[in-house]
Amino acid sequence: MIGNPFSPIFGGKPEVFFGRDEILSLFDLAMIDPGSDNRALFITGTRGCGKTALLEQLSIRAAGKKRRVFDLGPENTISQFIRELSDFDEITNTISPKANVNVLGFGGGISTGSVSKTRRNKRESLQSLLLESCSKSKNGILVTVDEIQKVPVEDISSICNAFQMASRKGHDIMLAVAGLPYAYKSITRHEGCTYLRRASHEELGLFTWEETDDAFSKIFSRIKGLKINESCLEMMNQASFGHPYLMQLLGYHLILIINTQSNEKNHEVTKNETTSAIKNALVAYEKHALKPLLDELPNNEKKYLIQMSKHLDLDRLAKTADIAQSLGVPQNKTSKTRAYLIDHGIIAAPERGNVMFCIPYLADYVIKDESTARNIEIARERRV
Repeated sequence: MIGNPFSPIFGGKPEVFFGRDEILSLFDLAMIDPGSDNRALFITGTRGCGKTALLEQLSIRAAGKKRRVFDLGPENTISQFIRELSDFDEITNTISPKANVNVLGFGGGISTGSVSKTRRNKRESLQSLLLESCSKSKNGILVTVDEIQKVPVEDISSICNAFQMASRKGHDIMLAVAGLPYAYKSITRHEGCTYLRRASHEELGLFTWEETDDAFSKIFSRIKGLKINESCLEMMNQASFGHPYLMQLLGYHLILIINTQSNEKNHEVTKNETTSAIKNALVAYEKHALKPLLDELPNNEKKYLIQMSKHLDLDRLAKTADIAQSLGVPQNKTSKTRAYLIDHGIIAAPERGNVMFCIPYLADYVIKDESTARNIEIARERRV
């Protein structure tokens, strides 16, 4: 059996992490430089680009430097934070009074039942709790918040205000948040979130050809008993488009195929195995990434993507005028739909009048999804 280091868990912690070296280096420097802009990071990117994995790497590095780390999710964020700051969201003080009795001149004490007094920590206590925690943390604090687009803006504002005060008091504190592309503009324009306007905005995209090749080469070279040639690596690189989640899927399915077919401790990867792994990985990618993405989109945005995919030229660009014409509406009527897709990192406008897909394989998938939807519609009409 060959050990499989790849773990394509969507939004989870992968066994192996690759890339983003520049961001990690800047973060390491920020931990020792109180004046660094990178003490507050706002990480954005589409699903599967490695936002959660990057946050986890920041947590690991901070913990390695003895910082106290608070990793928060999008549900009940303030309650989570307060609970971790105070070890629970309420503090109970137990009082055991004694009833003093004097009998014939002799003093004595009779214990009565204890009385519990509970103090609940609410949103208003976040700032004081954070300041108290900062004063007790000799090596500083890091707070990370994942899926920031799901956190109510009032919660984000409370966190920003608390951080603003902690920074003003000179405490060693760092903040890293991650979310979908549209989250940055949506959050930073809010008056109560000015702290995040000064954060370094890191937009995660696809890896370059060289970065992907380097990542695959390093990971496969560490797998004991496995050999892979340049041709197979190139196939993996090309199939992945430099998309982190796809890279994890491809590596995972390749090792899975090898282990299914052989129990040998040493193995050299073949072209057929690589081809099969790519096929299986793409099926999983459609199921776990593309389908949920498309299912969440409003109908107008889906229709736009379908027509866009039909008008792609050899450079994988589509003219916005052609898309509007296919939809049967004036071009200015599609501007809101186009802006939504751009803000969500699904498409991009590299030049005036043209748009392109940013998600690998989505252009082909929307056509496939349209065909499936049409078949279902016909079957319903005919009451199959």
